[in-house]
Amino acid sequence: MSDAWISFTELQRMGPEVLRARISEQPQEAARWVEAAALNGLVNAQIAWGQMLVDGHGVRRAPEAGLRWFAVAAGAGSAEGTNMVGRCHELGWGVPADATEAARHYRRAADAGHGWAQFNLATLLLDGRGVPADRHEALAWYARSARRGNAKAMTMVGRFLELGWDRPARPSAALRWYRRGAEGGDYRGQFDHARLLLELGGGLDEALPWFARSIESGVPAFCRNVGAGLRAAPEPTLRWLALRALERACESGEPQDLRIHAAALAEGLGGFPDPQGAARQFERARMAEAALRLRAVEPEPAKRRVRRGLPARLMTRLRRMAGRAGGFRSGSQFS
Repeated sequence: MSDAWISFTELQRMGPEVLRARISEQPQEAARWVEAAALNGLVNAQIAWGQMLVDGHGVRRAPEAGLRWFAVAAGAGSAEGTNMVGRCHELGWGVPADATEAARHYRRAADAGHGWAQFNLATLLLDGRGVPADRHEALAWYARSARRGNAKAMTMVGRFLELGWDRPARPSAALRWYRRGAEGGDYRGQFDHARLLLELGGGLDEALPWFARSIESGVPAFCRNVGAGLRAAPEPTLRWLALRALERACESGEPQDLRIHAAALAEGLGGFPDPQGAARQFERARMAEAALRLRAVEPEPAKRRVRRGLPARLMTRLRRMAGRAGGFRSGSQFS
């Protein structure tokens, strides 16, 4: 790690995204410098240090401590810190999950113009979690977040326009918003853009690259659903993409995902059967199931009894040292 990276001046100039990228390069080495910068009052470092503690990234996981650092940043006036306090309350990081408390922090940060807080608040309003459901207000917050460049919010505006929640559906306008989300890197926007292109009579050649990009960047649960949705498509290229989606879903490590992919290989979903590949995946599924059964029957490790004071052997040594130094006084820091 270079001296420029660890200089306080350099840390002050780094934005949150750059700081997170630098931390990911060498998280364990970065931890001490990020902590030091946080202790010195650098708000970006306080938020980064809080996230490292919540995730256990480069440091032992301690979500309660992470929440405290987010609160410190929020107390310094950081909308990002306030948003992260809301995330802790929504997801139960270091505190019991409480959507109402999460919404309170999200709203404060959203009012300050924080794009992700606006998105998070909109999602609670859409779902009616912690706040009364209000689609109209949710759309307003999604639109504000989208104007700040949030690609996921752009996709959600497209969804409102396509489904016509509380207003007439406008699929052509939805397609434009989906494309903005897709170009911004949101994998759901990429999929929805490709899907709606086909539904509105667009060309398969234009849709295929967007389907492929969504599969490569999506999380396993998303890929599982995409694979299930595309495997019955009449076009061979879409069925091949379904196989790729099911393969990516296997990154979850779940036995069921491995079995579904194995069955797709056996039936030739990608164009021709692959019995050897199917056999390998079925074997991985069996191994994963065995590991789950083993974990289910393993006894929990015995809790270590917490000692008050210092261990007995260390106490004995200290008493001997104190005796040689002129006697051990009852009531000292070692008693």
